[in-house]
Amino acid sequence: MSSIQLSYTTSWLAVGGLVVVAVWWLRRPTSFTKLPGPPGGNWLFGHIKHIGGANGIDFQKQLFSTYGPTTSIRGFLGSQIVFTLDPTAIHNIMIKEKDKFPRAEGPAIMIRSIFGGGLLALPPDEHRVQRKLLNPVFNMKHLRELFSGNAAMPVFMGIAKEMPVFMGIAKEATKTINKELASSKEGKEVDVFPWATAAALDLVGEAGLGYAFDSFSGERNEYSAAIKGVTQSFGKIGPLVMLLPYVHRIGTPAFRQWVVSLIPSRTIQKLRYAVKLQNAQAEEVLRARQALLSAGNDLSATAGRGRDIMTLLMKANESEGSDSYIDRESMMGHMNVFIFAGHETTSTAVSRILELLAQRPDVQVRLREELRQHFEANPNETHHDALLELPYLDGVVREALRLYPPVTSIARTCQEDTVVPLEYPVDTPSGKITSLPLKKGTRVFMSNVYFNRNRAIWGEQADEFLPERWIGHKLDEVTQSGSYLPGVYSSMMTFGSGSYACIGFKFAVMEIKVMLAELVSNFKFEPAEQESAWVTHGIQFPYAKKDLDNRDRLPKLFLKVTRL
Repeated sequence: MSSIQLSYTTSWLAVGGLVVVAVWWLRRPTSFTKLPGPPGGNWLFGHIKHIGGANGIDFQKQLFSTYGPTTSIRGFLGSQIVFTLDPTAIHNIMIKEKDKFPRAEGPAIMIRSIFGGGLLALPPDEHRVQRKLLNPVFNMKHLRELFSGNAAMPVFMGIAKEMPVFMGIAKEATKTINKELASSKEGKEVDVFPWATAAALDLVGEAGLGYAFDSFSGERNEYSAAIKGVTQSFGKIGPLVMLLPYVHRIGTPAFRQWVVSLIPSRTIQKLRYAVKLQNAQAEEVLRARQALLSAGNDLSATAGRGRDIMTLLMKANESEGSDSYIDRESMMGHMNVFIFAGHETTSTAVSRILELLAQRPDVQVRLREELRQHFEANPNETHHDALLELPYLDGVVREALRLYPPVTSIARTCQEDTVVPLEYPVDTPSGKITSLPLKKGTRVFMSNVYFNRNRAIWGEQADEFLPERWIGHKLDEVTQSGSYLPGVYSSMMTFGSGSYACIGFKFAVMEIKVMLAELVSNFKFEPAEQESAWVTHGIQFPYAKKDLDNRDRLPKLFLKVTRL
């Protein structure tokens, strides 16, 4: 394309952008109530950029400590965004009045554009039908079969036939780490994030899709790298998501793709490449499963026991005319979202817990002793079902997920004028309020991090890492709030709440426990000299501090690792 053509196209893009801004300004929602909140903010994007990045968690902390549990920040062109950690408000928004507060349209459009669909992008009626279809994959009985190996398993990556999926992949991780540490008797500083990522991707692939990604083969996994590119792009283009409802209907899909291809943004073009690679991988997964079916293989002997997502989606694809019918594009969307959400959040959670254990050697020693006693008492046990119930392991995982949820906040949009009740009154210029009137179109952000650290719920030690708080106590003994707590996992907001809560949270918790049990039993983790910082791109990722100014940085978490 010539420079004249590019200039002409760029000019039209600029004009189009101004039109969109004007439409937004005329239609932007304004609240019925002026809430306390920070001044300033970018004239175009308000405070949105402050929610992400290396200081996103600190921004939330300062916001709630200064302005109270329900506050407001500025969004696109000065529009008001309500930001809350109030449990009654969240319960009302996520559960009681959920139909009034669907997922924000911009993120849903972005998810459809990048992944092709998936549960995260569906409207309520379709979401209910397709979630019901996928529920058997995450049934606890089925997950325990995958964990314990109650049926014969095929060979994956050299794992013995009777080796259960979860434990087998955890042991592959141990073998890989041992090779890396072979030349060092005193241990060495290594980047643990790739191990966690490889294990999470293989677990999602084999147990969830019945497909082996072979992440421990030693070859660079371009698909995993592409997913990282998608995630980092989210953080850079996040503020633009609010424009999508106004531009996604302009022209045909082909026209919109052409326009995007002309945008002189390195981030946008990297995202386009990542999406292309992601879709190619989804096609490969689909072809592999179709080949199995065509060959007449017994799916009950495969990793997912014939109840993996891929098998269920293919059956739904064959039921054209029924309520559960899913077209090929939707199948691809479900696969892409499941792989992305499942392996990104789990890998960051495992990495975060290893870092916590390195910082708290007392917790690490106690956990290792509990695991040692378990394995010594069950030397011939192949199922290890009891491993999932070990109290201190359970406490470590719950406490880490409480303090450091991989996803830091959840957004909803008010569909009609309504009033939301509050547990904690709010002081406004017009007086104290105990309920919050909201106007149609108002966006509401709910803080997962600071709901989980709310001292009114979790006590004065809410900011401390205390696995003991979960041991021998019922939930109402752990929390101090008399209100209904909305989260699906131990009343925390880590995996969301209500009908849109994470469908795979039990799968994720099981993954995390199995990986920790294997790694802590075989290795000692200590802080490294290379410092890391956690950066929010929707999901929190670790980066080497020295790389924070590098626009091409990749997630890294260095720890000193020693073989036991």
